[in-house]
Amino acid sequence: MKRLKNKAWVLFILCILLLSGGCAASEDKTKKDMKQREKLLLWSYYETDNQKNAMDDLMKGFNESQESYHLTWEYHGPVTEFNKRLAIAITQDQLPDMVIMDNPDIPSYIKMDKFEDITEAVERIEDLDQYFPSAMESVEYGGRYYGFPFCCNNVGLIYNKDVLKESGESVPKTWEELAQTAKKLTRPGRYGFAMSAIGGEQGAFQFTNFMLSAGDDLDQAGGEGTLKAFTYIQDMVEQGIMSRECVNWSQNDVARKFIAGECAMMENGPWVFPALDEAGVNYGIAVFPSDQRTVGVMGGEDIAVLKGKNVEGSIAFLEYYSQIDTMLNINLRANSLPPRKDVAKLFLKAKPEYQVILSQMDTCISRTGFEDWSKLSELLSKGQYEIMTGESTPQEVCGKIRQEMKN
Repeated sequence: MKRLKNKAWVLFILCILLLSGGCAASEDKTKKDMKQREKLLLWSYYETDNQKNAMDDLMKGFNESQESYHLTWEYHGPVTEFNKRLAIAITQDQLPDMVIMDNPDIPSYIKMDKFEDITEAVERIEDLDQYFPSAMESVEYGGRYYGFPFCCNNVGLIYNKDVLKESGESVPKTWEELAQTAKKLTRPGRYGFAMSAIGGEQGAFQFTNFMLSAGDDLDQAGGEGTLKAFTYIQDMVEQGIMSRECVNWSQNDVARKFIAGECAMMENGPWVFPALDEAGVNYGIAVFPSDQRTVGVMGGEDIAVLKGKNVEGSIAFLEYYSQIDTMLNINLRANSLPPRKDVAKLFLKAKPEYQVILSQMDTCISRTGFEDWSKLSELLSKGQYEIMTGESTPQEVCGKIRQEMKN
């Protein structure tokens, strides 16, 4: 009997050894397979925990979906430093295969001949007509595609529900109502309204919504609508209902001021929702107040393939990302709106707070459709700073913009 028990233990141990050996062999085989795959590298400035986890899942899903490529990603941020790091990589010839970058930055790299023309691959992607037109426009140049939409967004009016309720105020729908409401909500230690007017793309992005609403298209910058928008912002600063310090605040800084109770309403986008939720702020989102028309700017990121790198592998990744389940999962995890209409509707079921952002997509324009956007962006950003700090008048700034855009 004792001998039988000993034999049983021996068999048990042998089984364990065989199984563990099998697992080790399987792991070794997986590592070997990974080494044999072609390597792909993607750069991004995604930096929040949700964004990083989403990117990790995306890489893992792609690597498990096929056996030819092994994709990894690297953080090269923050967003304000991303282009500088990419420029250094270009000079040192140490480029990744792909980048996920802010959509208005795409045209400058196309002009430098740094991105691959992937038109044929993009046109093969299923249900291309489901993508928001402004999202597709953001990767198009000269009738060709040099990238693929990754996510999209826009800004709304985010307001503190408790503050408005206590003050007996309604959510403003027009510029006139916005100024009146902001004035009533302003008190010591709290401004009625805040926006990012920091130098660079963020400040220009926020101001352009005002300029477009006032009637000027991008190719009309410096006109009557631009003048009206600059004057409106100047008045809010001079009346003390918006802080002059907005010239130093990024969009995330503005959100922090909102969370701290230092402003009652703000112009901001869905990227701040997680921070507001975590802070427990009772907030609402409304269509951004309009003047002459309801029109805004589309934000978001695109994927582009670096010229001379692994194009076939990169296209395989784009095709993987374009699948409905993949796109929905990554955007749910990263808190960003999918660039496809049908996927965005599925997204809304899980995140109904994005309803306003989705509703505004139909009236949003793409900055990349305007060839001189990088130049105009700098002029608008600089002009807004000069007006809010009192260095120049709206009339002077508009004159400079018209003159510079002619050259």
